[in-house]
Amino acid sequence: MTFIYAILVTVGMGVVLGLGCVLAGKGSPWLLIVSSLILVVAFGKIGCLPPAGHHHDGDHH
Repeated sequence: MTFIYAILVTVGMGVVLGLGCVLAGKGSPWLLIVSSLILVVAFGKIGCLPPAGHHHDGDHH
């Protein structure tokens, strides 16, 4: 089920970014700017982090 949610979010972000590109072409870049920032933050926070139980703090026991 998580895979389906990931696909839906990716398609949704693609639609929003595409609409932002169209609006930016018409002279209103705000949707593109905001959606790009959300994508970068979401990718950095969610996509690049390992699962919660796998964080290493540098201590070797």
